[in-house]
Amino acid sequence: MIRQYASAGAIVVTTDLHQPRTLLLDQVRATGERQTVAAKGRLEPGEAPLAAALREVAEETGLHHTSYAGYLGQQAYHFTDNDGTPAAKTVDWFLFAADDTSTLARREEGFSAARWVDLEAAGHEASHAGFDEYLQRAADIVAWRQDRPLAFSALLDRAIREVADRAAVLLADQPEAGIGVCGSAARGDYVEGWSDIDLIGWGLPAASQLTAALTDLLNEIGARHSTRVSLHLADERGHDVRSAGAVYDMKLQAALRRVGIDLPVIAGTAPAIAPETVDLRRGLQLLHHLATHGDVRSNIARRQLSLACSTARTIVTNHDPDGSLRLPDVVRTLEQRWPGSQLGALLNDYDAFRRAGAEPASTAADLATRVPDALTELLDLASSDTVATTSPTG
Repeated sequence: MIRQYASAGAIVVTTDLHQPRTLLLDQVRATGERQTVAAKGRLEPGEAPLAAALREVAEETGLHHTSYAGYLGQQAYHFTDNDGTPAAKTVDWFLFAADDTSTLARREEGFSAARWVDLEAAGHEASHAGFDEYLQRAADIVAWRQDRPLAFSALLDRAIREVADRAAVLLADQPEAGIGVCGSAARGDYVEGWSDIDLIGWGLPAASQLTAALTDLLNEIGARHSTRVSLHLADERGHDVRSAGAVYDMKLQAALRRVGIDLPVIAGTAPAIAPETVDLRRGLQLLHHLATHGDVRSNIARRQLSLACSTARTIVTNHDPDGSLRLPDVVRTLEQRWPGSQLGALLNDYDAFRRAGAEPASTAADLATRVPDALTELLDLASSDTVATTSPTG
């Protein structure tokens, strides 16, 4: 039998985007082994990964005022425990930012020093090779924000922390329920004043006092922080419990397949859901129809651009279920598959618009006018590609 452990931690970076540094801890373990690591530790009973990461950073480094900036994914590995028992561990890694670099290493756990090192060089300092992947993800997020520079959002930090803290209390007696954050609020490319905070809940019936209380809570938080905070509820198949339509079902199922990739649990427990697989061509047709025949709301620029992004990400996840859904990586995948596509060019321009802080607003309207033609071309390309790959040969 394999012993199971669940942990969480954070890569903490400075808020100075021009010369970003990250925090590493030098540790001497009880075995005498010396290592350089980032702050992390086991989840306490009933504790969600985000709360555990915040607690461990504060306990091990003395940093009590870090800001949530994104999710870097879940690391999984096997090892042999001290008593010789085979063991497996998961570590949910978050990205936190810190203004104050004053630290105090926790010596009772063998930490001898807390050091701020250049983010790009941190991989050479850290002891475990598997950690490099998460350092690189953190570096990619920082690099995306450097041009303007686009500061990490204090609003996002406050809203996510409040949702996590207060939802944890509401879900305390619901062992199969939980909430995760997805979209730009999880990927690290949240743009204040443009992006929404999108949450997914599971194990929660649509018509219940608990769901009503959660909805009221999110509306209150959104109003207080002047941002839109939305909660989509998934049933045991990953469908929208409010029967919002096929597009919502498809997007929910796609998001739930990425728990531990770019959807962290911030309150309650992880979902015990096996989402249905979405047929690629059917998914693209649904998104194309909504972009070209949608209601008035669908013609709002941000809505249209969101549909363009969803279409591209549907392609990427079909190609690589664990692939990065940050726009620069999505554009690269589209260009590799269909060089010169209108959608690739559109999303490249949209990414530049977001990196500039989503200004000026007129740019979004101009970009949105390109969406219907780009999706029509993409649907034709994908259909031809499917025919080409499924046709008999020889």
